Amino acid sequence: MRLKANELKAQTERFPFFLLSALLLLALSFQLIALFSSPAWAESEAPKLTPGVQRVVYAAQRAIEGKDYDKAVQALQTFLKKYPKRNHYLVEFTLANAFSLSGKEQEALSHYRLTLKMYPEFSYAWQNMGRIYFDQKQYGKAGDCLLKSHNFAQTGETSNLYYAAISYILAEEYNKALPHLRYLVSGKAGTPKIEWLEALLQACMELHLGDEAFRAVNLLLAKDGDNPRWWKFLAHLYLRQNNYKRAVAALTIRSYLTTINRTDIMLLGDLNNAIGVPAKAAQYYEQAVISKDDTKPADYEKLVSAYLAAHRPTNAKDALKRALKKMQTSRLWFMLGQVLYEEEKWGDAYQGFTRSASFKDENGRSLLMMGYCALQMDKTAVARKAFRKAARFPKQRKTAKEMLKQIDLLSKYSKQGK
Repeated sequence: MRLKANELKAQTERFPFFLLSALLLLALSFQLIALFSSPAWAESEAPKLTPGVQRVVYAAQRAIEGKDYDKAVQALQTFLKKYPKRNHYLVEFTLANAFSLSGKEQEALSHYRLTLKMYPEFSYAWQNMGRIYFDQKQYGKAGDCLLKSHNFAQTGETSNLYYAAISYILAEEYNKALPHLRYLVSGKAGTPKIEWLEALLQACMELHLGDEAFRAVNLLLAKDGDNPRWWKFLAHLYLRQNNYKRAVAALTIRSYLTTINRTDIMLLGDLNNAIGVPAKAAQYYEQAVISKDDTKPADYEKLVSAYLAAHRPTNAKDALKRALKKMQTSRLWFMLGQVLYEEEKWGDAYQGFTRSASFKDENGRSLLMMGYCALQMDKTAVARKAFRKAARFPKQRKTAKEMLKQIDLLSKYSKQGK
């Protein structure tokens, strides 16, 4: 049973995309800006810091460090009630941090927005907002915030640009992620990191940018060639091109680097079948059916078909007998009947086809083959009965009626001869 091109294409579409290692973004640092020497405080565009603001923010940050978030909130809110005209972006920012750390994310977002209204270029506020949106799985908003954090930062650090791209990927906004990832891997941001290349690979695969995806995966292999993941994605790219030989090569290398699961074993079997190496396909199918108790009839069907294509009927018959001990299907009995028929074991083949025809999904093929077996055994009456039943099925009707005519002719000549 050679796997059809459309079936392999369906497997290609089901080929699982990887989860980015960048999901470590969950550990994205939460900026408290505890040091007044931070460059963000010294920017000329930032609102001036007064001694009163400095004292209350310092006191609130001390409370936050001690995890007394309510005390921090109380100190800041008391200051705002007493001196509403002295409000400062750092008061709002620290208040937002206290709310966020105490689990009150909506209040935190409200105060981050006030922070940015006072100082739109405050990168740490954008970063902390991005972290909250990320935790809320609002990945598109997270990406927008983290991108602004990167754009307004004075440090030249690229982590938030990378995290923004990851957020866009998780939001399935791959086109928004792509230019930032291209910049990161261009060398302009320093030596490309593996996680940057991985993210670019994912975006390119999702956008079906084959050439660029190949470049990314080859760079990953150059940096980290012993990682089986990259070989799997190289195979996936070849599958998309219907280049089964190279897909097999990539998956085979992957199998040397790690223990592969049953799904990948079956895929290797299917691909070897597709490129005309049924004996190798059978080896993989054997691994798959032996390794699991939940093997399906279709898995044994593939195994038997591979053995037959490799001209190993004895192995095919053995596989069918093993399968029939575990499961009974019309198709498996039919295949056993076929193998026995080829061996000219007419009686055993007839029994196999009879068992096949006994299922609720009775089909005309089994009845037709019963008729052929009966003829080989010179059981004309039995053959006639089988062909009459087969004639009820549209696909077998023409052939069955022709065989019935032949039987009638043979009977006629036989009588004339007497």
